[in-house]
Amino acid sequence: MGNEKRQLAPLTYELPDPSQFLVLDPEEETLDAQLLVQGFEAFNQATQKLQDYYRGIEQKVDELNSELARKNRELEQNLLEKDRVKSHLNNIFESSALGIVVTDLQGEILSVNQKALRLLDKMAEEVRGLRLNEILGERVLPLRLTPEFMQSLQQGQEQEMTLRGGAGLSRQLRLHLSLMKSDQNEWLGLIVNIQDITDLRKLEEEAERKNRFTGMGQMAASIAHEIRNPLGSIELFTSLLRKEVQSESSQQLVHHISSAVQSMNHIISNLLEYTKPRPVAREVIDLHKFLRENLSFFEQLVEYNDVEMRTDFLATNTKIRGEVELLKQVFHNILINAIQAMVEEGEIRLTTRNVLTDNRKMLERFTHVPLSQRRHGMSLLQVSIEDTGTGMSQEVRKRIFDPFFSTKERGTGLGLAIVHNIIESHGAIIDVESEVDQGTCFTLLFPVAHDDEEIPVDEPTSILPKERVHY
Repeated sequence: MGNEKRQLAPLTYELPDPSQFLVLDPEEETLDAQLLVQGFEAFNQATQKLQDYYRGIEQKVDELNSELARKNRELEQNLLEKDRVKSHLNNIFESSALGIVVTDLQGEILSVNQKALRLLDKMAEEVRGLRLNEILGERVLPLRLTPEFMQSLQQGQEQEMTLRGGAGLSRQLRLHLSLMKSDQNEWLGLIVNIQDITDLRKLEEEAERKNRFTGMGQMAASIAHEIRNPLGSIELFTSLLRKEVQSESSQQLVHHISSAVQSMNHIISNLLEYTKPRPVAREVIDLHKFLRENLSFFEQLVEYNDVEMRTDFLATNTKIRGEVELLKQVFHNILINAIQAMVEEGEIRLTTRNVLTDNRKMLERFTHVPLSQRRHGMSLLQVSIEDTGTGMSQEVRKRIFDPFFSTKERGTGLGLAIVHNIIESHGAIIDVESEVDQGTCFTLLFPVAHDDEEIPVDEPTSILPKERVHY
C-alpha cells in the first residue's frame, strides 16, 4: 500500500428491473414506465448539454491561457524595452558634457549626474536630499518657489556664479534652469544644467587685454627709444658736472640726478624687454636640476625674511625645451613676489608633477607643439609655486599680467608681464589663483620634451601681448 495511489471505481448506475416492483394496476405500470423512460431521456439530454458546456469551457480556458501567455510575452518584451530605454536615457544622463541636477518643486535634489558631481567636487551621497542652494553656496533659487517664479522658468533662465573651492581655487559656472513637466503638463520639478565657463572667461579676459595693449606695446617701444637718447645725454652731463662741483651738497644733488637717470633707464630696459621680438632657444632642460641650482640663490633671502621654502619634486618626466636665462627670470620674479607677499613669517611650497591631458580646449593652447603630437593627448610638466602671503582680490588677480600695473609703491608693473610673455614664448601656460588672506598659487604647465619629437623652427617671438590663455 504505502505510497500507492488509490484508484476510485467508476460510478455506475443500473436501471431497476420493473418486475421487482409490485404492480397493482397494469395501466399504472405502463404510465410509470413511460414517465421513467422520459425522465432518463431528459437526464441524458441534460448530461450531454453539461458535457458540451464543459468542453466549451475547456476550449475557452485554453484560448484564455494562450492569450494570457501572449500578453505575458508582450509584457516581458515591453519591460525589456523599457529597461533598454531607461538604460539608454541613464547613459545619456551620465555621459552628458553638461552637469545636470534634478530637483523637486522645493529645490531638493533628486538626482545628479557624474559631470555635475565633478564640477561641484562632491560625492553622490553628499548631495542627495540637500537643497540646490546648499551645495552651490549661493541663493540660486528663492527660499520659496512661488508660482510666479515657476512661471518665469517657462522659457528657461540663465545665471552665472563663482563656486569657491579649497586652496583659493574657484570655478565660473553658468546655470540654466528649466521646468520638468509630466505628460499632463504638470510641474514635477526643476532641471539645472551646469556648464564650466572658467576657461571661456579667461579667454575673454585675454582677448580684452590684447585689444587694450597690442597697439600700446608698439607705441611704448618707440617712445622708449626716443627717451633713451636724452637720458644718455643727461647721464653724460651729470658725470661732467660731478667733476666740476666741489661742495658735498652739490655732489649729493648730482648723485640724485644720476640715480634717477639709472632708475628711468632700468624701467625703459624692462619696457624694451617686454616689447622687443626675440627668438627662444630650444635646448633640452632638466627642470628639477635647473630648480635645485637656482633655488640655492634664495636660501639667504628666505632665511632673512623668516620664510620657509618646501619642495616636492613629484614629477618623473622632467625635461622641457626652453632657454635657461629666460626661465631664471621667470622663477626669480615669481619667488621674489611670493617672499614680498609675506607680512611676517610664512611658507613657500614648490611642487612639480606630471599631468596627462586629452582636453581639446587645453591642447589647442599649445600652439608651439606640432599637431601630430597633441592630437591624442599631451604629457605636461606642472610646476606650482604656492605661498601663504596676503593674497590678492579678484580685481587685482585679473590685472597682474598687465604691463605697468603694480600694487607696490615703487613697482614698474612689468615684472609679471614679462614673465607671462616668456612663458608664452616657451609654448607653456601660466595661471594664478589667489584669495585675500588665503595666499597665492602660480601654476606653470610645460610640454614634456621627448627625444624623438619634431622641433619647430622658431620665428622671433614677439613679446607684444597676444591672445593668451590660462590653464
